[in-house]
Amino acid sequence: MSRETTFDRNLHVRRDREELGQALTRLCEQVAADLQRRGYVGRTIGIKIRFDDFMTVTRDLTFPQPISEATALRRAAGKCLLRVDLTRTIRLLGVRASALERADALKEQPPEQMTLDLG
Repeated sequence: MSRETTFDRNLHVRRDREELGQALTRLCEQVAADLQRRGYVGRTIGIKIRFDDFMTVTRDLTFPQPISEATALRRAAGKCLLRVDLTRTIRLLGVRASALERADALKEQPPEQMTLDLG
């Protein structure tokens, strides 16, 4: 599941930092709402950036525990951004969640049993 937005003008990472940050947060909120509405969680969170020259890059991270909350998605997307050379202006920004699992299936799984080593 993903959401993306194309900006009316190319945005500069430093000069338009607030606008870019708000757009990223909004995209994460939309993806979170989509996941929760459809009953999914995702283990892999990724970003998509299209620069002013139309070159497109993606970055993603896979987590041991699936997520669907907007704040967790935003943190993950922020970590992905750290792995991108942001010296050019940005035309498009996107966020996606993949490696999806049904949220209700996770709730039904019994917790792992702890074993004690009594030596």
